[in-house]
Amino acid sequence: MKKVLIIDTHTLFKDFLKQKLSLDQIEVTVSQQKRDGYTKLISTLPNLVILDMNEDKEIEMDFLEKKAGDINTINIPVIITGPSIDRKNIASLAKYGVIKYFAKPIQFDIFFDAISKILKIPLTLDTTPSVLDIHHNGNVIFIEFAYGLNREKLALLQYKLTNMIEHEQIESPKIIIMFTGLNLSFVDGYNIEFLLDNILSCPKVHTKNVRILSTNDFIAELIDGHPNYSGIEVSDNLAKITSSLIDTSYASSVSDVITDRIITSSAVSDAETSSIETRFYADTSSKIPLGTDKDGTVLNVAIIDSDTQNLMLTRTVFETIGANCTPYTTGQDFLVDYVPGKFNLIILDVMLADSRGFEILEKFHLEHDAPPIVVYSQSLQKDIVVKVLSLGAKSYLVKPQKPNLLLRKCLSYIPDSF
Repeated sequence: MKKVLIIDTHTLFKDFLKQKLSLDQIEVTVSQQKRDGYTKLISTLPNLVILDMNEDKEIEMDFLEKKAGDINTINIPVIITGPSIDRKNIASLAKYGVIKYFAKPIQFDIFFDAISKILKIPLTLDTTPSVLDIHHNGNVIFIEFAYGLNREKLALLQYKLTNMIEHEQIESPKIIIMFTGLNLSFVDGYNIEFLLDNILSCPKVHTKNVRILSTNDFIAELIDGHPNYSGIEVSDNLAKITSSLIDTSYASSVSDVITDRIITSSAVSDAETSSIETRFYADTSSKIPLGTDKDGTVLNVAIIDSDTQNLMLTRTVFETIGANCTPYTTGQDFLVDYVPGKFNLIILDVMLADSRGFEILEKFHLEHDAPPIVVYSQSLQKDIVVKVLSLGAKSYLVKPQKPNLLLRKCLSYIPDSF
C-alpha cells in the first residue's frame, strides 16, 4: 500500500485530501504541526510528502534540509502547496526533492494527476464536465452548478463552503442553490443527496435556510418527504425564493444579484473577493501547458547534445525528479528557441555537431541573470576546459556520470533563493 504524509495544510484541505486518497487505498498520515513533520517522516517513510508552505518559509525549509540530509529520506518526493512566488525561487527547491509546487488556489484535477504520477497508481477522478461557483452577498451564499454534477467538486464543496463561512464570519448563512442547464433525473439522485448532505454538514447551515432554484421536477420530488431535507424549499420562481428566505427590504437586491450571476451569462471574476475558486483546469477545455506554474513544475531544464542517445539518457535522469526537459541536438535550435526566464538550468555538451557550443557560453556569459550552465562532455583538453570555465560555465563534468551524482552536482548550481 502506498503511503502519503500530509504536513500542516489547512484543516479542511487536509480532511479533503485524506478522504480522497483513502478512497483509493492510499495510507494517509497527518502531521498536525510542522514542527513534528520530520518525526512523522522518519517514522512512516512515506512514498510522498505533501507540505503546505507559509509566507515566512522558515519551518518548512528546516524540514526540507533535515529530509535532504538523511540518507533514508533524501529520495522521498515532495509536493508543496503555498503562496505564489517567483519561478526562479521555486527552482531552488528541486535539490530538496520537491517535485511539484502548486500556488494557491490549487487546480485540483492537475494536483491529483501529479499525485497519481508520482505514486504510479491511478486515482479515480470523476471527469464529468461541471462548473461550480460559490460566492456570497452578505449572509446569502450562492452555489451555482452548470453542465453537470462532478463528484470531485461535490466533495470539495463541503470544505470550500465551510471555509467561506468561517473566514467571512457568516453567522446565519442562507443558501441558494442554482442549477443551470442540467437535465436531472432519478439517476442523479445519489449525487444530489451527496450535494445536500455536504452543504448541511457545514457549520451554522440549517435546512430552513436552504433554497433551490430550479425548473427540474425531479429535484422537487426528491426533496418532498425526504426526512433529512425537511425545510428545504424548491421553486422555479425567483421572487418566491428571495421573499421566503430574505427580508423583503433586502430581497430585491438579492434578486438582482441572482439574475446577474447565472453561470451561463456571467463567469466569476478571479479578482472578486466574495467568490471562492472551485474550477478545475479541465473546465477550460484546453491542454495544460507543460513547464509552467499551471502544472506545478519546479524545474525547467534545457539539454543540448548532438549525441541523441546521451541526450535521452540525461533527459531521463532529470525527469525522474519531475523536471520539464527540453532537448536540443544543435546549438542553433536552442538559440532560436531560447527566451529569458524559460529555463532554470542548462546542460550543454560544447562539442556540438554545428560547433555552436562556445557561442552559447559566450552569449550567456554576457547576459544578466542567466541560468546556470553545466558543461557535460567527453574528456576535453585542459585548455578547452579552462576556456569553458572562463566563459561562465558553473562546472565541467566528464561523461558518463552516475545519475544521482549528475543530479546532485547540477542541482547544487541552482541559486538558493530561500
